Amino acid sequence: MIEIERKYIVDDKVAKKLIDRSKKKIGIVQWYLRNEKNEIERVRLQIILKNNELIKKWNYAYKANTNIPHEKIEKEKKYIPKNINELFNKEMIIKVRYIIKENPEIVLDEFIELDDLKYNIDEKYLLEIEMKDIKKYTKNDFINILKEENIEVLSDVTEDYRYYNNNIANKKKNKGLNEIIEVLKWRIS
Repeated sequence: MIEIERKYIVDDKVAKKLIDRSKKKIGIVQWYLRNEKNEIERVRLQIILKNNELIKKWNYAYKANTNIPHEKIEKEKKYIPKNINELFNKEMIIKVRYIIKENPEIVLDEFIELDDLKYNIDEKYLLEIEMKDIKKYTKNDFINILKEENIEVLSDVTEDYRYYNNNIANKKKNKGLNEIIEVLKWRIS
């Protein structure tokens, strides 16, 4: 599968408006098993509240860059963790994903800092637009969506590797996954 997306920095005021507009919230914990410039292996735990029931979804993804900055090759499959503690030896991200729109997919990621987990960027929010149709897109296609949705961005960081999740990630001492799940549950309720 080809993932076609662009990433943007938004200020806190725009982020708050987008959070208010969001249709759904998902808690996400991501660990990076392999983190090379052109290839990434990631394990993701999604925390979803549905009818007051906590649903946990695990998956594994392999991603590889292409020659087009906003396109990546992505393969996903279900994942069953054998040793969760081993994941805590890897770099990770904890975030709340706010779903603003589903097609094209517009999401706002809010990075959650816990105790000793600090990220490699100063920004708290990143906006992503992911196209669902597989075809060639230009930068202007994304700009037009931002205009249509009345979303003001500070800058496009799609081609800045510092803003790829695997580069934002950092290590956290393992205080247990249950603590992280409780924080995310509280944030998405």
